Formats: sequence, structure tokens, C-alpha cells
Amino acid sequence: MQVNVFNIDKKLKAESLIDAVFSFHVFAEDLKRRINTEKTIKGEFYKMVLSKIEEYPELSNPIPVEDAAKYQHVLEMVYAVLSPAIADETEYLWGIGMPVPGDMIYGTDAFQQFIAGYNSDPKTILNQGSTAFLKRVQEYLYRLILKKVYKFSPDINSDSIYTQENNESGLERYFKIHVDTTYAEIKAKQELPELNAGLIEEFLQVGTGGEVLEDILPLSMFRVEGFAVITVEDITAQQSIENIRLALVNNFTDQNELFESVTHSLQTLIGNNAIEFGLLPFLKVNGKLVYDTEECFTSVLINAYSKEKVSEELYNQLTADYIKDPKAVFYNEIDKDKSKESVYLAALHKVGIVSYAVLPVYFNRKVAGVMEIYSKKSVIHFEELLSKLEIAVPLLSQLLHNSIEKFNERIEEVIKDKFTTLQHAVEWKFNEVAWNYIREQRDDEDTVEIKTVGFKDVDPLYGAVDIRNSTNERNLALQNDLKATLQKLSDTINAIQKHKAAAFKPEILVQCDTWLRQVSEEITDTDEASIKAFLESEVYSVFDVLKAEVPETTALIEEYFETTDELSGDGFAARRELEISIGMINTALNNYFEKAHPKLQKIYPCYFEKFRTDGVEYDIYTGQSLAPDKPFDDNKLGAFRQWQLKSMIDIVQITGKLTTRMKCKLQTTQLIFVHSGPIDICFRKDERRFDVEGVYNIRYEVIKKRIDKVLIKDTDERLTQPGKIALVYFTQAEADEFMNYIKEFQDKKLLAADIEQLDLEELQGVTGLKAIRVTVEEKVN
Repeated sequence: MQVNVFNIDKKLKAESLIDAVFSFHVFAEDLKRRINTEKTIKGEFYKMVLSKIEEYPELSNPIPVEDAAKYQHVLEMVYAVLSPAIADETEYLWGIGMPVPGDMIYGTDAFQQFIAGYNSDPKTILNQGSTAFLKRVQEYLYRLILKKVYKFSPDINSDSIYTQENNESGLERYFKIHVDTTYAEIKAKQELPELNAGLIEEFLQVGTGGEVLEDILPLSMFRVEGFAVITVEDITAQQSIENIRLALVNNFTDQNELFESVTHSLQTLIGNNAIEFGLLPFLKVNGKLVYDTEECFTSVLINAYSKEKVSEELYNQLTADYIKDPKAVFYNEIDKDKSKESVYLAALHKVGIVSYAVLPVYFNRKVAGVMEIYSKKSVIHFEELLSKLEIAVPLLSQLLHNSIEKFNERIEEVIKDKFTTLQHAVEWKFNEVAWNYIREQRDDEDTVEIKTVGFKDVDPLYGAVDIRNSTNERNLALQNDLKATLQKLSDTINAIQKHKAAAFKPEILVQCDTWLRQVSEEITDTDEASIKAFLESEVYSVFDVLKAEVPETTALIEEYFETTDELSGDGFAARRELEISIGMINTALNNYFEKAHPKLQKIYPCYFEKFRTDGVEYDIYTGQSLAPDKPFDDNKLGAFRQWQLKSMIDIVQITGKLTTRMKCKLQTTQLIFVHSGPIDICFRKDERRFDVEGVYNIRYEVIKKRIDKVLIKDTDERLTQPGKIALVYFTQAEADEFMNYIKEFQDKKLLAADIEQLDLEELQGVTGLKAIRVTVEEKVN
């Protein structure tokens, strides 16, 4: 132990902020309290210490700090009371000083050596500058005053962190300086003012209001007596982990910078800059390992593989084998003989690696990758490092997971940019194309184009549910609404003309009546726009003038405009009722097909796309190329076709039940196009959808677009009819397959007994079409 006056930092002294004196008085009073409450042998020891202090009556008052050295025996007893019994003073960093940061008078040898080393090293820095330090001490003093004088209970933290840099290694050591003011007493020199509770709360919780406190409660009003106990703790391990955590949350845009920060913190943690680290995330596309030198740039093994031209296939095989049995693997020394044992040891040896180890890193109980520990300079005894590195593993786990997520996000960004939101059944193909695009970009970023996503030899299934005569129904609703609007206008003009002061051009009423007669007979495509132009240019301007000049007409005019309100007026009533009825059908159809989608995926992976019009039409593509690893056969195709027929039966029954709730009694027609030959499809990036590929395949698309209004041969009758299902086909084999399904549903009383076998009219470029038409029983499941 050493007794002399010294400073932690001569530049950072706080005595200038407040009147402070050294005293044993507070400590002695605490000993008296302890003696009265302590039941163990410690009580006798406390009595001995108190007796020693009382041998010096002058110690009941403050003493000059320079005189403290005279009382070495007292200081030794203070140390004995306040330090752990088993503390080794050659290692324990402990000292006594002024009650505010400044002069120290007593400390362990280790403490004084630490302070001497700190002051002799120009690179050692406090975690704040001198101005910030004094500002923090000032805030600390106010918190101490609020606690000891005003009896508030603020959080008081006087800890400071010192960073000590090693000149040779460039690595830091971190020390926490803790100041304990238990034996410091605040005394007021004068009468104190009352403090506003709001100001105190703002200062304690938000950290603002300190300037106001300085004005109403200057530190010159107080005196601090007693002493502070200073302890120093090496927190290099904790701070290294905190630095890694901060690196993770700071979202480095430069991944090199992030990894350098993490590596430096790991080297600081173990105290050795000759040992280096790498992280190898296990990246996958469609569940299969991939080899990405960019995302795995921190891995020394990947860099060695790249230089030695190790194939992606071999890397994937070696990594897959490791994932099956993940464990820590150590190579303390990789010499020439050792390098012959495996491909990866040979690659590491050639790039100068002397020692190497991998540790599996888990995220959510799954292996996310490995941490590499290696050196190019010296042999590593890995067993000694593991205990130090263990606390860093959870953060490294998060870092590996972040790398995997970032890689997956890059794949998704390419897909969203080049393609669209994907269905799961085809997503794997887009992942594959996106991954190849990312790899090719590295070699030729300016000219590389993303490949087209396509599937060959898929079986198409098409169905359409159409609202019967929806165009005519819309025209009829528009006609009725225009009649209602024009009739109300005519009635309003006639009523206004009864007011003598209201002048209305007679030709306006004539034109209104002319329009009314015309739309009552028939309506054309341009009538709605023409009538709207007539109302806005001829009528509404007159209404505005009348409301201003003849207020008596206002009520009549407002009543007319109520008719033209889209949400509630009679001038839109028919269209509202029609749209509600159409909406009921479309909602029911949409819900049905949404629920059907996952059921179809259980039959076999398929691409399902529906289009909403006045009704719904859909395309389904399925086949071996959509799921190369899953066998596809005719039975699965048959299950899809059977579903097609059953779904149309369900839809007839659903829409039939809806009819009773509709104001507009709408009906639907049901159509299935059977195409037995496989086709090729590809994704159209401009349209963001799949389309057929090839001249022959385009014919399939042409037929789909032309059969919705096809007629039965030599008649004027439309093939599609309400309550019936029409199946259009080319070959007898297609018809025979569906006849089996029809018979099955007839046996279940879902289809009527009659079956119509029909030839269809020739369409432009399409001949030989035939159809089966069946009637759905009026039974609701």
C-alpha cells in the first residue's frame, strides 16, 4: 500500500467546481451505526477501527489532503473495512481520494501502478474530453445534492471508462473507474431555496434543466466533506462484446467495415492481434447450398478455395457433410504433411495458414454457419481461446443470420425488380434465375441480362365463369338511371317555372324532354357522355344563378341534386343495385377459388392465376417441370380435371343460392376448355405474368379467347347457358375422360341425366371444336 498525494489525471480535477475537503467524520459515524447493528465478530473489528480514529481528535474535523499521509494506520484500517477480505492488493485496483474527482491520497500498489501507467501513455484516453468530463461531474454533483440534501432518489452513476491502447498490437484494454461517495457528505453553506418538482423531474429523467439549476442552486452554496473510494475494473471482455453489439445495430453500409470492426473486437477480447477470424454463413437457394465468394468474403476458407479453383460442387459436398455432423475442428499446426490429408487443408496451407479451426454457430437451434479462427504467424492453442470467445458466440450467431438474410433479400430484390410477387410453386425457379443473375453480374455488370423464366411441357387447365348478359344488364341499368335523372330534371324545371321571378330558357326543357324520350326507347354508347355535357353546360349554370337570385327555388334545386348523388340518389339506383349484385357473385367466386388454391397444391405443385371480370376466369399450369423432384403422372392430371368439373358444379349451386338475395337476378355460365397436349410457358417481365411460348402453344391462347361466345353449329344458340357446364374439347380421348367424371357426379345426383354432345361453329383459324354440355341439379350443398 502507498500513501501520497497523486492524481488520476492532472487535467481532470473537479475541486474547482465545488468546495471539497477531506474528512474521516462520515466514515466514523457509519462505523458507530455498524457497531450497534453488527452481531458477528466484525463488530469487534469495527470497534477497534473506531478506537484508532478516535486516538486522533483532529480527525473529527476535515484535514488538509496533504496531511492525510500522517494517518497511514487509519487508512490501512479503512482499506481493511471496505475491501474484500481475500483481495490481493498486488492485483486489486483500489484507492481513497477527495470526495470529488481530484487528489488521491492512498491506494494499493496495483492501483498506483495503473495510474502511473495511464499518465505516462499519451495514447490512453478517457471516454470523454475534459470539458465533457467536468460537465458530467457537475451533473453528478447535482444528483448527489438532490439525493443527500433534498432527499430525492436519483440514479447516480459516476463510472467512467478509460481506453488504453497497446503501442505494439494496436489493441485496446478497457477499464471502468468507479467512484463510491458513500462517505461523502453534502453541507449547505446558506439557506436553500425550494425546488420546482417539474424542473427536478425534467433534470432527472430527461437530463435537461441543468442550466436552470446552476442559476437557482449554484454549487458555491455547498461544501462536500468526506472521502471517495475509487475502484478500477478491467472490462475489456465486456466492452469488446458491447462493441460487437453496437457494430451489429449500427447498420454498416460497408460490410468490410463491419467485419473489420467485429474482428478487431474479437482480437481485443482475446488480447492477440496475430489471431484472425472469419465467418462462413451457409447460404442456400431452394434449400441447396450455394458458393458465394461475395457474401462469404470474410471466410479464409472460401478465399483459399477461390484461389485454388476448388469447384462449387466440391465445396457444397464438403459443407453438406459437415452440416450432417457439425462440431469444432482444430488444426493447431498445418504443415506440409498435414496439408495432404484433405482438399481444404491443402488450400489453406497454400495461402499461408499455419493454424486453423472452425466452430459451428447456431441460430434458433440450426447451424447458421461456422466461425473460423486462424493465424498466418504462429501456432494457436485453441483450447485456451474457447472460454474467452464463448461470450461472443450469440452475437456472431446473429451476424451470420444477418448475412443469410441479406443474401436472401438480394435474391428477393432481383425477383421483385425483374418479375413479380410469386406463388410458391414457381418461386424456386425464380430463385434459381435470380441467383445466376447475381453471379453473372459480378463478371459483366453492364451487359448481363436476366434469363427468362420458363417451364416446358406443362399441362394447362382453363375455366371461365361469366355473368350472363352483363353488358346488357349494365346498359339497362344506365338507361333506367338516366330516365330517372331526366324525369326529375323535367319535373324540377316545370316546378321552378311556376315562380314568376324565375326565368328558364324554354329550349332547355325541350332538350330535356327530347333526351328523356330518346333514352326511354334505346341507349347508345355515347348517350351518357352527351347527357352529362348537356347537364353541366346548359342546366347547372342556370341552377347556380337561380339559387342566388331566386332563393325560393333553392329547395327544388337541392332536391334534384339529391337524385344525382352516386351513393343514395335515384339517378344511380339501378346501377348501384347491379354493382351490388355483381359484387356478390364476384366475391363468392373469388373466395371459392382462394380456398381452392391450397387444395390444388396438395394434388401437385401448380401455378394458379385468376382474372376478375364480370365473373372469374382462371389458368392453371401443372406438370413435371414445376417440381422436378416430385413425380407427376396422368392420375394427378386427372385429379385436376375432376376438380375442374366439381368446382363448376359448386359454383352453379353457390350463384343459384345468391340469386334469391339479389335485387338484380343475375345468372352465370360455366365453361371448361380441355387441352390434352402439354405446352410451354414463360414469364413476361413487361406484363408480370406467365404466357404461352411458341407458335403451336399460342393457338391454345387464341382458342381460349374466342370460345366464350361460341355458337352451336348451324344454330344461333350460345354454347354457354345458365345452370349448365360446357366442356370444349378437340379429341374423343379428352371427351371420354370427362365422361367418366360426369358419370361419377351423376351418380351423386349433382348432375342431371341428360348429356348434350355438340359440334361447334368454326371460329377464325379454329375448326373441329366439339363440346359436352351438362345440367347441374338444383341442389345446394
